[in-house]
Amino acid sequence: MMTTQDDDSPASVERVTARTGPARAAITGPDGPPGHGAFAPGMVARVGLAIGRSLPKGRAGLRLAGAARPLALSGLKDGRCDVEALGLKLRVHPKDNLSEKRLFLTPQCFDPDELDAVRAVMAPGKTFMDIGANAGAYALVAAKAGGRGSRVVAVEPQAEMRRRMLFNARQNGLENLEVTGVALADYEGEDVMRMVAGNLGGTALTGPGEASGEAVRVTTLPTLMTELRIERIDAMKIDVEGGELDILSAFFKQIDADRWPELMVLERADLAGRDAPDAAALAQSKGYKVQQYTRMNVILVR
Repeated sequence: MMTTQDDDSPASVERVTARTGPARAAITGPDGPPGHGAFAPGMVARVGLAIGRSLPKGRAGLRLAGAARPLALSGLKDGRCDVEALGLKLRVHPKDNLSEKRLFLTPQCFDPDELDAVRAVMAPGKTFMDIGANAGAYALVAAKAGGRGSRVVAVEPQAEMRRRMLFNARQNGLENLEVTGVALADYEGEDVMRMVAGNLGGTALTGPGEASGEAVRVTTLPTLMTELRIERIDAMKIDVEGGELDILSAFFKQIDADRWPELMVLERADLAGRDAPDAAALAQSKGYKVQQYTRMNVILVR
């Protein structure tokens, strides 16, 4: 099983395939071989993990997890650890990424209602798009839930996060996952991704010259759908540090209603301190209904 890069469209896509022969874009670096299990937690770390994973879901569990964290993090090799979480074999990096820290210690608290909603939608023939995929928890869960007959596209501009996601996809045999490194907004161009608040998985677009970071191509969701030949998105998650409204604005303007997703998971703007009209309000104006407000997100359905 190998990772290949599809250069047939302007939006370059990496995917895991079972094709033999030399990979066109092989996974390289410290998260190539050896595979899952090479960074298994030690005895003390296993005690901490057992405590963390026995805690209740939600805020209470996350608050109590701090007591178990030092034990769980003890003895990590190069800041990484191989664990099982969300029904997947994962190599996580809990010291530099908030999402991976939660997957490592308290996976039962990692957006359980949102992930259940995604699992319920996914099936053969369905397409899921994870915009702002980070380390890929949503994309990996959707790919497993949908099976080989489904399609999952993860949009993640940060190269390190794509590398980690593809490694975990390979360890789980998820050949229906595609990963692209563009950034989505409501315009075409090139910008810089800057890291947000010291969290490697949290990035946002800035204008050229405003901050140092990773230069990325910026495009709109309709353009990306055309380039990747996506006829319809059945479910979608967007978490891009405040850029959700711009992405959805371009999407609703250019895409016919019969191609809109039946399920959307969006970051809650009120918890992020944004008072301006948000993506969830725009979606509701287009006929979506709020199914649930969760700790960090809003789940909307048609």
